[in-house]
Amino acid sequence: MKNDFDVAATGARFLAAAVLLGVLAGCASSARPEAMVLRAEADTRPFPQTLLHSMCVRTVTGGEETNPLWVSKVDNGGFRSALTSSMDSAQLTAPADGCSYPVDVNLLGLSQPIMGFDMTVTSHVNYKVYDRAGQPYLLETVDAPFTAKMSDAFVAAERLRLANEGSIRTSIEKFFVALRDHNAAANAGGSVAAK
Repeated sequence: MKNDFDVAATGARFLAAAVLLGVLAGCASSARPEAMVLRAEADTRPFPQTLLHSMCVRTVTGGEETNPLWVSKVDNGGFRSALTSSMDSAQLTAPADGCSYPVDVNLLGLSQPIMGFDMTVTSHVNYKVYDRAGQPYLLETVDAPFTAKMSDAFVAAERLRLANEGSIRTSIEKFFVALRDHNAAANAGGSVAAK
C-alpha cells in the first residue's frame, strides 16, 4: 500500500512540475501574419514602374507548422499572407488575372536560440522573381536577423514568436530594397541580380 502511495505522490509531483514548467515557458504559437506585414519602410525610393500592380506571390515553400509543445515557427500560409499584404501596401500586387512578375519564395530556415533573455532569430529566405517571359528577373537570398527583448515579452515562447515575426518582416523589407536596387542596376546596364 505504501508503494502505491509513493508512486501516486511521485506522479503528482511530476505532473505539478510539468504544469509549472508549461506555465513559465508558455505554449508555442505560430507567427501571426498581420505581425509580419511590412507597414512602413525607411527606403522611400520608387519601385520600377514595370513592377507596380504587376506582381503576385506564386508559391511559398519551406515553412513549418508550429507544434505548441515545441517552438514557434513560420508556416507557408502565414508567410504568403504577410508578403501579399506587404506587396498590396507597396502597390506591387497585380489584379487576379494580370500577374506579369510572379514571386516564388522558399523559407530556407529560421536560426532560433534555444533559450535566452533577448532572443535573436535570423530567417534565411530565397526570393525568385520572374518576368513576363518566365525568365529570372531577380534572384535574392536574404538573411534577416531580428531581436525580441525581455522587455517586449516576459514569456520566452512569446518572445521567440515576436522574433520570428520581426525577422520575416525584416526579410520582406530587404527583398523590397533588392527590388529597388535591381531597378538601379538595370538602369546602369546590369542584368539579373543574384546574391
